[in-house]
Amino acid sequence: MSASYSRLLEQMLQAFQNQQLEAANTYANMILRLNSKDLVALQVQGLSLAMQGRVAESVSPLYKAAKLDPNNPELLINLVKAQQGAGMFTEAISSYRKLDRLLPNNAQVLTDMGTALAKSKFYDEAQNCFNKAIHIQPDYFLVWSNQGNLFAELGLAAEAIASYEKALGYKSDYPETWTNYGNALFDLGRFTEARLAHEQALHLNPEYAEAWSNYGNTLLELKDAGDYAAYQKAYSLKPDHPYLLGQLFGAATTRCDWKVAQSLEPLLISQANAGQKVAHPFALLQTSASIELQKKVASIFVNDRIGLKNTQPRMGLSADAHREKIRIGYFSSDFKDHPVGVLCENLFPFHDRTRFEVYGFFLNASTGDPIEQRIANACDAAFYLHGMGEVAAVNLIRAQNLDLAIDLNGHTSGARMALFANKLAPIQVNYLGYAGSSGADFYDALIADEVVIPRDHQIHYSEPIAYLPNSFFPVDSSMSARDLGDLPLRESMGLPKDGFVFACFNNAYKITSPIFDLWMDLLRQVPGSVLWLSQPNSIALSNLQNEAQLRGIDPARLIFASRIPSRSEHLSRLRLTNLFLDTPNYNAHATAADALWAGVPVLTLMGDTFAARVAASQLTAVGLTELITHSESEYFAKALALAKDPKELGQIRARLAQSHTQSPLFNTKQYAQDLESLYSNLLDSAKLH
Repeated sequence: MSASYSRLLEQMLQAFQNQQLEAANTYANMILRLNSKDLVALQVQGLSLAMQGRVAESVSPLYKAAKLDPNNPELLINLVKAQQGAGMFTEAISSYRKLDRLLPNNAQVLTDMGTALAKSKFYDEAQNCFNKAIHIQPDYFLVWSNQGNLFAELGLAAEAIASYEKALGYKSDYPETWTNYGNALFDLGRFTEARLAHEQALHLNPEYAEAWSNYGNTLLELKDAGDYAAYQKAYSLKPDHPYLLGQLFGAATTRCDWKVAQSLEPLLISQANAGQKVAHPFALLQTSASIELQKKVASIFVNDRIGLKNTQPRMGLSADAHREKIRIGYFSSDFKDHPVGVLCENLFPFHDRTRFEVYGFFLNASTGDPIEQRIANACDAAFYLHGMGEVAAVNLIRAQNLDLAIDLNGHTSGARMALFANKLAPIQVNYLGYAGSSGADFYDALIADEVVIPRDHQIHYSEPIAYLPNSFFPVDSSMSARDLGDLPLRESMGLPKDGFVFACFNNAYKITSPIFDLWMDLLRQVPGSVLWLSQPNSIALSNLQNEAQLRGIDPARLIFASRIPSRSEHLSRLRLTNLFLDTPNYNAHATAADALWAGVPVLTLMGDTFAARVAASQLTAVGLTELITHSESEYFAKALALAKDPKELGQIRARLAQSHTQSPLFNTKQYAQDLESLYSNLLDSAKLH
């Protein structure tokens, strides 16, 4: 070895020992140009890169080192840590198997190998590794903690909690166990306990980004305004944490904090276009993201969280030749006082029970509310899956021999899409709950109509499209005009005695700065008019008032309607509205249907995505296509014209009132028959294959 070579080695090691990592890497490169097989230089280079956070780059030199000295466990440990850190789980599993041969019966190696196997969704092999590790070293806290993660991944929240508690019994100061414990408690609806668990994790490590993110999710569920600060803290610590940007964006939109939301949206869209795990698919619905991008984000999410599992052959139809009725299984976490629950309560009794059996699968913790009970009573059988693990749930569902399994959640809160990845029935359908593509390959159809998904848009959906002849939206028409009673006094609703009433009862997160600009311009152009909004959280309410003030509009002209439990009272008060103003990007869905049923014209700005075309679908079904606009200027001009022309608006209201007896939108019996025909066609198609 030459003196200069020795000097380079010495300088490299000294730089590494002094934590001068970039210098150490530079020296290592110089040495490797002279000798590409220098074992020490390869190790130093790999470790220097890893310690700088350049984990993916560190794999190559560490792999070369391990190849040169394959029986060195220390080299393999460094390599496998890098592989796992870089998300190279298949490669990590191979390295762990070699390490297991070099260090047999090592609880740590078995635990880490089990973790890599679980990340790759080899769940049975992962459990075997954990079982071996527990047998060898039953007091090893990490194997219990990681086994808890496996149980949580499998939907076994109760088992996960037991495993986490075992881990904490051995080591109570490990923040990762605490926050994962909190997530398992969250999954069982034990939100207050989950909050305490995340707070303990943050007490142990105040700079733990993932715990801050999980804490934010829990505070959001508890309707604690601290969720926003939690997401902001997480983002400041680790902006590339999966899905965190979408959580922060969603929190900003819920508060109508448009300064933050508008700064995050282009970042959200650019990172999503780059294929990063940047947001839950639902968050994209309220943005200007294209229909192509919405599908891409959904596919990324499904592949990451569930995996594209439709590799098994199509299930055959029921072997019960004597069964005359078709069995429909409806799955939802919203069979309660929720728009989906209200619509299903109205729809289910219209199913032809001489031909169909209706099975309800309740995914949410029981609320005990009257709608939940009425839906259960409307089903031939009801099953409660909340807290039930994936394997047990799948076995229970398959035992019912369903012909069709209908997912009413998609990518909405409380969804259990992973169940459908296991193929629950010969025909699986994405319907109603989520206005977009699932991004999954295990649904046989997405129910739509030719307005929400024109034929030339089908390419942008992962599911085949099954079309209903009219609007796909099953409007709740259970109440007649008689049920609404007398028209309430404006003053009783906080509205002025005179003046034009614009309204939008959409959730606050659907309201964007550009549409609010138009609304404020309308108030400016229509003296004495007011904007009637559904009352949001107190922060959003204050922000909306401030935004009106900034645009030169008296905040008092924004009237906020509080939630009232009586549906008939809500529909009755809607009649005080002169014109319902829809939101673009994410339209009014149930709120548009309610307005139309109450006789209120709805003005919409139609976009390209499913979520941006729902109101247009409903308006087409009632024959009011002139209320569908295609640009901001057209939207504004139409709203202003209607506000200043009571005669034209009156004619539209008269046509809308007449449509109650003529329009397919309000004919639930016909809708149910059309839906049943669609189901039958899907089954007939399956028989042909």
